[in-house]
Amino acid sequence: MQKHPLQVLILAGGTGTRLWPASRQNSPKQFQTLVGRKTLFQLAVTRAKKITKTSNIFVATNSKFTKTVCKQAPQIPKKNIISEPAFRDTATCLGYAATVLESRNPGGVMAVIYADHLIQDEDELSRKIRAAAEVARSEKLAIVEIKSEYPATQLGWVQVKRSKKSEVRSQKACPPKPWRRRVLGEEVLELKRFVEKPNLENAKKFHASKDYFWNTGLYVWRTDILLDKFCLHLPGTFKRLKRISSNLENKKIIEKEYSACQKISIDYGIMEKVPTKEVAILPAKLGWSDVGTWGSLKNELSSDTKNLIEADHVGIETQGCLVRGTKKKLIATVGLENLVIVDTDDALLICSRDKSGDVKKIVERLAERKKLL
Repeated sequence: MQKHPLQVLILAGGTGTRLWPASRQNSPKQFQTLVGRKTLFQLAVTRAKKITKTSNIFVATNSKFTKTVCKQAPQIPKKNIISEPAFRDTATCLGYAATVLESRNPGGVMAVIYADHLIQDEDELSRKIRAAAEVARSEKLAIVEIKSEYPATQLGWVQVKRSKKSEVRSQKACPPKPWRRRVLGEEVLELKRFVEKPNLENAKKFHASKDYFWNTGLYVWRTDILLDKFCLHLPGTFKRLKRISSNLENKKIIEKEYSACQKISIDYGIMEKVPTKEVAILPAKLGWSDVGTWGSLKNELSSDTKNLIEADHVGIETQGCLVRGTKKKLIATVGLENLVIVDTDDALLICSRDKSGDVKKIVERLAERKKLL
């Protein structure tokens, strides 16, 4: 099979409700400068450029953010911005993106990265993605996963298969397929199972085991193979994607068909239904965080007892806190530990670090009041 260029798709359509009040409906977290001077989306674009040419970088985002994408990343060709007419979760989003890329580059490889992830070792990511692309060309669905840093209960996990001693001996006469060992020098393992967000007891067991990894969602696959999986496992959505494929210049048909697709994640809709032998796992050490909560951002950027300050702040006997403000006014703290304090022009959030995942409940309450979203 002819080798196609590696295409990188940046997912940039999320709403980031757990990072309220900085993240809002019209300006979600991926378009915010939460780390350094660039937005998370701009950092993802820089990351993608280390993997492939700019002409092979695509962005999938909700149509309401298309102008923001163009403004923050003018180097990406406008034809490479895939605008979703509705929020239909990751399965429909990735199916639509695969449909567009397949129409331009049949049988091409698509690597999925996220605009709201933080990755410290970008060179490691580039190596793993390129190796995963080679795996994907052999019709496997590849995922770059990472070893856990703590027993996370808010993340999905994967378990990999390990060869037993008897299997290792038998492999001397019949060596395993190359994708199960090393590809471009990178270790490749076979999936055993996906595990949804575990309770703390199980998370501790997973964290202590060499067989479990955090599920990052960094998928690499051929677009034609992915669409075949839609045909098998989400036939209703696949029929609508076929109609879209025949009408890629007709916005009305795209909106009608896309909006009617099943709202489901790629994990539930496709990956957990695929035979495990068809899924390859590439372990990595990325310095990865999904920046899903203020607590995870604090954990990633500073030690447990130190403060993470992005504000005009004076603190006395204050430790382990994240303090973020507009710098239009002083934030003073006394005798506080392990809190999140985020001050914006119109809202102030104060919560404990270990409860920062519940900020989305605040957003749900605000949705009822139809204000400050």
